[in-house]
Amino acid sequence: MKKILIITACFLFSFSILHGQELIPTQELLLSYLENDIELQKLTLSAQKAQLSEESVKIDNGFDISLSSGTVTIKTDKTGTKISARPKAEIDVIPAGNLVLKGETNLTQSSTEKTSSETKLSDTTISASIDIISDKNSSRKVSLMKAERSRIEAERAVKTRAIAAEKEFYTELKNLLNSINSIIKSQSSLYSDTINFEQTKAKGYSTSSSTYRLAQMKVVSDTHSVNSGIKDFINDYIVFYKKCGYDIQISEEIDFMTLVPSDIQDAAPLNAETFNKEDYTKLESANWNHTINSIERKAKRNFSLSANGGYTIDNSTTKSDTVNAGLSSTYRGLTLGAGVELPVGVKDSNPVFSVSASISLNSFRKASITTKTNELTEEQELLDIQSAETSYITYLITAKQNLEQLLWEQNTTQESYEMYEELEKDLAAWYKNGVISESEYLSAKTNYNQYKVQTIINKINLLIYNDEVKSNFVQK
Repeated sequence: MKKILIITACFLFSFSILHGQELIPTQELLLSYLENDIELQKLTLSAQKAQLSEESVKIDNGFDISLSSGTVTIKTDKTGTKISARPKAEIDVIPAGNLVLKGETNLTQSSTEKTSSETKLSDTTISASIDIISDKNSSRKVSLMKAERSRIEAERAVKTRAIAAEKEFYTELKNLLNSINSIIKSQSSLYSDTINFEQTKAKGYSTSSSTYRLAQMKVVSDTHSVNSGIKDFINDYIVFYKKCGYDIQISEEIDFMTLVPSDIQDAAPLNAETFNKEDYTKLESANWNHTINSIERKAKRNFSLSANGGYTIDNSTTKSDTVNAGLSSTYRGLTLGAGVELPVGVKDSNPVFSVSASISLNSFRKASITTKTNELTEEQELLDIQSAETSYITYLITAKQNLEQLLWEQNTTQESYEMYEELEKDLAAWYKNGVISESEYLSAKTNYNQYKVQTIINKINLLIYNDEVKSNFVQK
């Protein structure tokens, strides 16, 4: 039992064993913790993919040229060889009213044993089509905005995760410091109960008496609490260092105060009220959803009108050049089309007119339903904005109260720490001169150590609070 008393006193008198290792600076640990965060690495890759996806959408909604050889047919017989194809070139300019320029021709090349190769072009057509009134330009704008938003959100997710990972780092460090305080308290209880047990034995109580056995059980229970707390702490500390990318070995006889970081800086508290209200994450998201959905709803037109025209050289049907033009229009479920084809350079030629019409009754019937659905959806989006604004106000009140509580705890703990620091110095001198007992001095030292740890915990709590504030607003 005296051995337990001596070991416990050694703990409380700051006996340190760390296998010659030095603690890594906190900021260095934090940076390494972030570098080893798998979720942060995955989100970084996702942000890079979102950037590539945005570039792809820009390409799809821009300028495009396509070339095609068409189906090439090769025919051979006793008279010779004939090769035919219909090559085509197309230029799409989506930003310019979905303008499409197209050119195609029938290409025939024939050759015989008696004649040289002969190439002939026929049905050469040059045409253009354009949307005069349509929702394609608006749809293109929506696609580009969504792609940009996806990239922005992916980049924000990286920053948000970095803040969350920093908060997790400081939370784990805080939990370790709380464990140190618990161990110090348990060691102090073990020391006091051991002294009481020694006094019980000195008074001559029988080993079978309830007084003796209760005093003994307190020591056994305290010993178990101390040993269990130390083992759990060492395991948690080694795991924490491993997450930071470092290995560390800790002796069970270490002075745990040497593991308390001394480089935690005092942070200036963030005031949530100084952040832009529109950057509150819930409100910003609700406003964005309403904006993009409103644009998308307006982009879906009930009416569209497009035109096309072209010129065909050596039309095989009319045996002449021809000019053609056409219009097509849609209104809900009704589709109308009209066209004209006019031979060029042929006397007494008559133009050929064509018309077409189709109707879908269900489209007309569903149009009013779609309109009503859009109105209800917009009302929901406006309610989401209203809910986000309410959440913002509630958050400001909560954040203010939390900050006031943190600052009050910080000031109160600091005052107590300074008082116990001065008391510990005085009692150390008195104990050295034999004025007070060892237990009296150790009681003061335990309080001093616990408040010292708590001052560090309060600094960490403020860092965690700042991370929470930042996480509630858009990171730009």
